[in-house]
Amino acid sequence: MTRNIILLIILLGFISCNSKNTLDNPAVAKVDNSYLYLNKIRELIPNNSSKEDSIIIAQNYIHQWIKKQLLVSRAELNLSSEDQDVEEMVEDYRSSLIIHKYQQHLIEQKLDTIVSHAEIDKYYRDYPSNFLLNRNIVKAVYIKIPKPLPQAKKIKQIYKLKKDEDWDKLEDYCFQNATKFDNFSEQWIYSQILLSQTPIKVGDEENFLRRNKYFEAEDSTFHYLINIQDYKLKKEIAPLSFVNQDIRKIIINKRKIQFIKNMEESIFRDAESKNKFKIY
Repeated sequence: MTRNIILLIILLGFISCNSKNTLDNPAVAKVDNSYLYLNKIRELIPNNSSKEDSIIIAQNYIHQWIKKQLLVSRAELNLSSEDQDVEEMVEDYRSSLIIHKYQQHLIEQKLDTIVSHAEIDKYYRDYPSNFLLNRNIVKAVYIKIPKPLPQAKKIKQIYKLKKDEDWDKLEDYCFQNATKFDNFSEQWIYSQILLSQTPIKVGDEENFLRRNKYFEAEDSTFHYLINIQDYKLKKEIAPLSFVNQDIRKIIINKRKIQFIKNMEESIFRDAESKNKFKIY
């Protein structure tokens, strides 16, 4: 272990318990003419870190820093002067990053993110072709019960939910006996997700959904009962409730784009009125 690493370990004992450390700032690593100083390591160590954690964090960073400097050095040796000239790229990246951060700062402060039900409904009606399903979806009740099936006749009747009182009976039965009871009767889910939780192998999923409102399956350990209360097929228009959040994100994203466009135009017009730029 080098002298600098030993020094680092000694000093790190103070870093975790004394955030106002006033010790000098020695180098802890060197690659060619590049140095890594202790202050950089101090910045990485959380105030509440133990001495052991601090040392691990520091050593990992030092090793990564050394590898990076060695790669840069090797690249500089093997690339032409033209390939090494990245100043314009760096400046473009810096400008883009600063602009992005400023835009995000303004968006967080000023963008209206409240989207009304009326706006969502209008967008849905205006652009129905944007919401064609790419997979089949269902509303369903899914029940998984360990074998042997308790009160088999009873559960095979009530899971079909043909009477209002069947809901209470089903919930009570599943609370006592089911390993899993998922009520998706008010929520659309992909049918593939539902079917994947059963031992059934379905080749033609669309045809299966058309023909099976209720179905049962079993394996060596469990019995499965599924009540498909509704379904929509691939390439049909998705129900509004299924794409509600997607539409909200689309509307907000459109607002962001317009907000940024307006902001850029405002800055340009303000600078133009104050003669801050000149076009030759």
